[in-house]
Order: sequence, then structure tokens, then C-alpha cells
Amino acid sequence: MNNIIGILRESLSKKGEKRVAITPNLTKQILDWGYEIILQPAIHPETKEIKRAFPDNSYKQLGVEINEDLSKANVIFGIKEIDNDRILPNKTYVFFSHTYKGQIKNLDMLKSLVEKKSTVIDYELIRTDKNIRLITAFTFNAGYAGTVDTLWALGKRYAVKGLPNPFRRLRQAFEEEHLQIAKSSFKIAAQEIETFGTPDKLPPCIVCILGKGKTAHGAREMLDILPHEDIGIYQLKDIYTNGSREKLYVLHIDVEEMYRLKNEGKFTAEYFKNLSVPEQQQLYFNNPNEFETNLDVVLPYITVLMNCILWSKKYPRTVTKNLMKSVYAYHKTLMIIGDISCDPNGSIEFSKETWIDNPIYTYNPENELTVDGFEEEGIGILAVTNLPCEFSADASEQFSNDLKPIIKNIISADYKDSFKDSELIPEVERAVIMWKGEFTKPFDYMKEFLN
Repeated sequence: MNNIIGILRESLSKKGEKRVAITPNLTKQILDWGYEIILQPAIHPETKEIKRAFPDNSYKQLGVEINEDLSKANVIFGIKEIDNDRILPNKTYVFFSHTYKGQIKNLDMLKSLVEKKSTVIDYELIRTDKNIRLITAFTFNAGYAGTVDTLWALGKRYAVKGLPNPFRRLRQAFEEEHLQIAKSSFKIAAQEIETFGTPDKLPPCIVCILGKGKTAHGAREMLDILPHEDIGIYQLKDIYTNGSREKLYVLHIDVEEMYRLKNEGKFTAEYFKNLSVPEQQQLYFNNPNEFETNLDVVLPYITVLMNCILWSKKYPRTVTKNLMKSVYAYHKTLMIIGDISCDPNGSIEFSKETWIDNPIYTYNPENELTVDGFEEEGIGILAVTNLPCEFSADASEQFSNDLKPIIKNIISADYKDSFKDSELIPEVERAVIMWKGEFTKPFDYMKEFLN
């Protein structure tokens, strides 16, 4: 007998979240395979908030049952973390659990999943044997939305200073709603930059992007719409002094330029210089304690910093409180940090989680105080935790396309007996954190998170 598929409505705590793993297009395919689907209504029964980019009727007309009660379903798809009181016993949940690193905010949910004897498949961990992620649509969308929001915020910061600017008409990504509309707005901004320029009372607008992964790729796709020139670190001082206002300057760097070797370490600067770029990067990943941030030579000259890197505690931070304080004492050029990776207290030490309805706070490096909004003295920080949902429909379609090649295996697997008899393909097997409330062998270490 086929598994019955459930589709969750996202939690109220996820502000602005309207993404869904299984769009109407993918739904039609699953129904054609002979599966039954139950969909929770998009509108929350108490608050009446709309929590899905696609209306219920777009599913209902395909033959999907709309029902608040998912107890008949045994394989349930969501996007973000699930509220404890919505976790049903003995179900298979497919979602971003954000638990395998021991994330503190999700430990109660993890305990509940164990207690309810859940099976958990985490999208983030669906990988090839070479550790390449298969579900990556949201990383691109984070770059798209993060760039829109960062330059929208820059326009607000310019306005606070009373400066007309080409970004003043940009809207936050969720107001644009669709990526193509946002790109059209960027084309208008591009014309204004070419015609009127960026504010001539301030230095030329230099945008620095950290990282060259999929999130940075999304950011570049948006910035490439605007008139710009790519530059290197060695050009910063000259561009700052002599650059044009009729274009942006983009400094796009990866780890081999974000960091430098510490003095008197195991490796010399000459040794590092003679390595190829891949070798330099590998040296960094293998020996992070031998490196320190190189952004002290960047921060005095840039207007915008866009953080698109993944970070963990074993690596040095790119921007510390002390570094920002020392730079800010003499150079107040930096106006906006778009922490697109949204890594609170991470690579950007003073970053904290924000949400779509309150996306920006101002950080004052001199007293290390933060105030919501754009108006205060300091640096505007954007660190929206769920950026991809600002283009919820586009992001959902791309996500469903990523999921499509493997979803038949997920929904047809045997979840009644042992993990080894499930018939899941290896790519999905690697993402099974727990099976009927017991951690699978690769994730056995997670038991310590429950203590």
C-alpha cells in the first residue's frame, strides 16, 4: 500500500514564511504516480495569516485533500522547524531540522522528535558520495533576496543622511514578491546610477562580497544588473580616492584573500604566495588557527559588505567587534553589512538574527550598542534569517525542481521496518538523522545534545 503524503503549513513563528516543499506542479506528478496527498490549509485557522505562496485551490483542483489533520499521512513534508505540539507520533518528517550541529534553539524539537519515535530526513544533508548537496535552490535565493534587501537598506541609510540616491525606489524583496519584478527594479536603479550617479558627497560606492559559493552566485546575478567594475584589493585606495560615481565597484574575494597568515606561524608569507589558489584555500581549511582576518585592509574603503560564507567556531572571524571599532574610529565609510549567511555572533561578530518585518538594526562600533532601524549613528546590519522566503513562489518552484529527481524514492520507501530495508537511495540515506526515534549511526553523536 502506498504511503500517504502530508504537506505542512509553516509555523507562525516563521515570520513571512510562505515557502512549500511540494508545489502544485510537483503535486500533479506525485498524484499521477498514484499517491494520496493531504495538505494543511494555507491560512492559519486562528490568526488567518496566509502561510503559503500557492492558494489551497491550486492543489484542490488537482485532487488533493485539504485538511488540518495530517494524522492519516505517514510521510510529511515541511520547510523549516516544526512546533513541538504539531509533531505527530510515528511519522516520517522531511524538512530542514537545523539540529545536526546541536543548534540550541531546536533542542526541544529534537527531543520531541525522539519521544514521538519520528523518522527524520533533513534536506540539508541529502548529498552525493562526494559530499555535494543536491537541494540548493534556497542558497541562490538567499543571495537574490539578500542583495535586494541590502541595497534597499543602503538607499534608506543614504536618505537618513539627506542624500538623493539611485536606490531610493528599491523595495524590500518580499514587497517585490517575484524575482523578475525585483530584477526590473534593479534595471531602473541601473539607469539612475548611469544618469545621476551615487552621492557625490560620499566616496565611490564599493561593494565587497565574501565567498564564492551558491549564495554569492545569487548575489552576483543581481549586482551584475547594475553598472559596475570588478576590482582587486590592491585597487581599493585608488578607487576610494579617484573612482567614478556613475557605477559601482565590486570587490569579490574568497578565503585566500579574506584571511592572511599570522606572523611567526608555521607557514611563511612567501610559502603561501607560491601556492596555487586551490592550494592556498586548502591550507586555510586544514590550518585555520594559522590565519587571521585580512579585512582590516578592506573595511576603510568599502560602502557595503555582503557576507556569503558559511562559518564555524574553528575558523577565524572576518569582522570582530575590536576590528570594527578600530576601523570606525578613523573611517566611517562602511554603511551597510548584509549578513546574507545570517550567522548570529558568527563570522560577523556583532551580527544577530532579524526577520522580514524588522530586518535592519544599527550597530555603533564605538559603544557596541544596537538599535532597531536605520536612523542611529553606526552601521546598518541586515541578517534576515529566512531570506529565501521573500521570493516564496520562485524559491518553492526551484526547490521542488531540486527535489523532483529524488522525491519518488523518498515517498515510496518502506518506513515500517528497519532502516537497512527502507530501499532509500544512498543520497537520501545520508540525510536520515533518526529512524523511529533512534539516531542513525552517522548521527549517533547527537545523543549528547539531549542531555
